[in-house]
Amino acid sequence: MKKWQILALLTTGHACEHWFQGVLGPVIPFLAADLGLTLTQVGLLFTGRAVMSAFSSVGTGYVIDAYGGGKWLLVGCMASAALFYGGAGFATGFLTLAPIIWLSGLATHTWHPPSMGLLSMRFDNRKGLALGVHGTGANLGQTLAPIIAGYLLLVMSWRGVLMVNTIPLFATAMLLWIFLEPFQISGKQKPGSSITPRNFVDALIKNPGMLGACVLSGVRTLAHNVVSIFLAILLVRKYGVGPSTLGLALGMYSAASIFPETIVGYLSDRISRKLILFFGTAAGGIALFLIPHAGTGISLYVCVASVGVFLISMRSVIFAYGFEVSPPRLAGSVVGVIFTANQIFVGLGLFFLGILADAYGLEFVFGAIGIACLGSLIAFSWLPRTEENSPLHQAAANPGDPAR
Repeated sequence: MKKWQILALLTTGHACEHWFQGVLGPVIPFLAADLGLTLTQVGLLFTGRAVMSAFSSVGTGYVIDAYGGGKWLLVGCMASAALFYGGAGFATGFLTLAPIIWLSGLATHTWHPPSMGLLSMRFDNRKGLALGVHGTGANLGQTLAPIIAGYLLLVMSWRGVLMVNTIPLFATAMLLWIFLEPFQISGKQKPGSSITPRNFVDALIKNPGMLGACVLSGVRTLAHNVVSIFLAILLVRKYGVGPSTLGLALGMYSAASIFPETIVGYLSDRISRKLILFFGTAAGGIALFLIPHAGTGISLYVCVASVGVFLISMRSVIFAYGFEVSPPRLAGSVVGVIFTANQIFVGLGLFFLGILADAYGLEFVFGAIGIACLGSLIAFSWLPRTEENSPLHQAAANPGDPAR
């Protein structure tokens, strides 16, 4: 396949991989009420999913770089995610629902290392653009899914909504099976450059650029999960809005980052990625802090859209930066490490934020995550430049070089 055809197919798959993140937004308030879940239990559902996702992300990244098999991981991701989310519709309480939601994290996070690693390889000089388009697929999926789910909730139960929305995932699994060619991300390697745990740790875990990228990505992802999970509950409990309004609010949130993610990815290929990340994180943090005080009118939509435009759209820039400060042959592992960091932040964050939401209210949660975004700006002191002739880039490209 030509590289633009691969990008189109993987972008479609990314939209479906994020589909149920959009569906769960309007579904969660009704699911929680029907099953009698507390906010702490809601937080635990997604904490467990994050823990499983962390294992999946870093493990998949290492396997892809060392052994290949990316096509079948992508096909399996789509099919198994559909089975788990559809199976959640049969849950009768927290004890039956939790294992299903947790295992869905194991399934869905096999997507990113092979897909984003392949794109970084095929679009070597246009990483920001390619990853931005790929990210736009996720934003598009999370825009359409809550709107569709919100209106479906008017005519069927939350269980039926989960079952119906497995269709896009199964369809995408078939498309990947038929059209995507088998691929190897790392390609040919130089003698003595095999991927070992030692050079994996040297090039990624001990890499200050990667550590900074992981912090920024982790806070960004936690903020995204807070909006996706708790915004709907806030609007229902505080203002009594209906399911269609919930779907529109969450759809607008995701829609706001559809085009900006591609645009900022394109711009980051031409100007400083650090400047874009700093501005987006700061503006998104301020908007998050203001959400619980915005009411249900235009102010709410401006705040929610601002989070999407300025913060959520930073995903492609963070990954492009991570690829540039790491060895090309570890592209899959770069994705795995960053996504593992994401899930650590999400797992711990949602657990404690769920407890705090029960104790102090959801307004406190949005204020706390806004402050966390602003506090994460300290990570910029860890982020070196990424030009190809920089010392960091040269060290990353040769992690086993004795001259380091």
